[in-house]
Amino acid sequence: MITERAKASFDHLLMSSLKIGMPVGGASVMVEPIDALDKIKEKKIVILTVSSYLFRVMVILYFKPDAATRAYFNRNAAEGAPELTDDEFYDRVAECGNVCCGSLNRDLGKHFPHVGMSTPNILDKDCMRYAVLLGCGLARHYTITLEGGLTMYASLCVADYGEVDFHVEPVVEEDLSVGELEMF
Repeated sequence: MITERAKASFDHLLMSSLKIGMPVGGASVMVEPIDALDKIKEKKIVILTVSSYLFRVMVILYFKPDAATRAYFNRNAAEGAPELTDDEFYDRVAECGNVCCGSLNRDLGKHFPHVGMSTPNILDKDCMRYAVLLGCGLARHYTITLEGGLTMYASLCVADYGEVDFHVEPVVEEDLSVGELEMF
């Protein structure tokens, strides 16, 4: 069972992590909850999981492999750079999902011991119809509006294996920086 305050906390943490992971090249991002998946026409998904002994969180990003989405994920390319190959494009979308899920993983680790994260997987959207078989105690969906009018979608599905209860105080102004990568 997932308590109401845990549901609100999962919701808050995912929305924050989407704002951290989805901007490419300093782009602005707006995340809003939506009621159902019926608006989502995207054909591909990136799916990641964060798991503990008490729950499995699935973060699903829906996207179209079209020219506008490819251009958004290639924003940092040098002028005149070649177009992204399919593999490069999917890697970039998956890495944005990875950053989102990593932020969620880090935040959940403050409340639960032994939290781990999967690597991203690119699948067809049709695979989502089997998600109901996981018995999720929480399913939420979001519209992600990216700079330039590009729209993507996300879902949060949490399968619970025990009582899940925690609380995250919403912060009015969050530090959405992801830090610097240090090479050794």
